[in-house]
Amino acid sequence: MRNRKPVPGQSLLLLILVLGPLLPVATPRAAPVFDPARVGWSEIRMAGSKLFVTADARLTLHRVAGASLRPDLLPVSDERFTPLQPGTDVLELLYETRAIGRRSRLTLWMDPLSGAALQRTQHDRDGKMRLRTYRFGTAGAYQRTFWPATPAEKSLPPERWTKTSEGLRAYPLDPGQQPVVEPTGLLYAISAAALNQPGDTLDVLVFRRRDTQTVRIEVQSPREVTVRYDELPTPGTGQGAVQRTGKVQALRLSLQGLPVPGGDPEDDDLELLGLRGRLELLLEPATRAPLQLSGNVKVVGAVTLRLTALRPLQQGAR
Repeated sequence: MRNRKPVPGQSLLLLILVLGPLLPVATPRAAPVFDPARVGWSEIRMAGSKLFVTADARLTLHRVAGASLRPDLLPVSDERFTPLQPGTDVLELLYETRAIGRRSRLTLWMDPLSGAALQRTQHDRDGKMRLRTYRFGTAGAYQRTFWPATPAEKSLPPERWTKTSEGLRAYPLDPGQQPVVEPTGLLYAISAAALNQPGDTLDVLVFRRRDTQTVRIEVQSPREVTVRYDELPTPGTGQGAVQRTGKVQALRLSLQGLPVPGGDPEDDDLELLGLRGRLELLLEPATRAPLQLSGNVKVVGAVTLRLTALRPLQQGAR
C-alpha cells in the first residue's frame, strides 16, 4: 500500500463545501451528517482485561486525498456491483488490536461528511491468519479474502497465499440515500455527530459481515468518571507525553443494534472493538474522544475498555 500525504484540513474542507456538487463523492445523494470539526482527537489507545482475557486497541485518524487511493481500491468486475468512489477528501482510520494471542490491523477509508464506507482491509497476523478486503458499493460489499493454504505458506506475504474466496454480499435492504457505515468508523461518526444533550439520538445504518443493521445512538445523562491516561504530543515537537488524571463529567451514550428487514433475525447484537450487545460509551466532552467502552465478551461476560493514551488534534487541523 502506498504512502499518502495527509490533506490540510481547513482549506480542503472549504473546497468541498464550495465545489461539492461538482465532484464525485461517496454518497452523492446523501446530505452531510457529520462535522469533522467536532472531532478533537487523532489517536486513541484503549485497553481492558478480565480473567484470562486482555485486549488493547489503537485507532488513528488521517485525512487523505481521495485521488491517492484510487490505485489501491479493489478492482471488481461483477456486473451486479457498483462501487462507491472516493471524493476529494477521505478519512483513513487505522485500527490495530491484540487479544488472546491474535493481532489484527485494519485500514478503513470512509467519507468524513456522510460516514459512508469505501473500503476496509483487515490483516489478521496471528492465530487464524487472513487478509480480507471489502469494497463497498451502492447495494452491497464485495469481499476478497486470502488465507495460507498450508503451514509452509504462513511465512509468505499474504498476496502469495493460495486459499482464496470472493463474492458480493448484497445488503438485505436497499439503503437508498442512507450511507452505510463500517463498524470501526462508528467511533469517528459519534465524535463528529451532533450528539450533545440527553435525549439526542441518531440512527446509523451499519454493515456487518453478511448483512446490515441499524445502530441507535442515544445520549444519556452524564456520568462522572475517574480517568488516567497519557496525553501524547504532536509528532515532531520533541515533547514527551503528559499524564492526565482526575475526574471528568463524561458525555454518556448508549449504542444498540436493531434489525433491518431481511437481516439476520437471530443476531441483533452490535459488535464494536470486540465488545457485543448494548454498549455504553463515555466521551471526553472537549475532544469527544472515547474514555470508556463497555459491553460483553462471550464466555467472559461484561468488559470495559478504558482510554490509556490520547493524541489531541491540533486546533488548526480540525
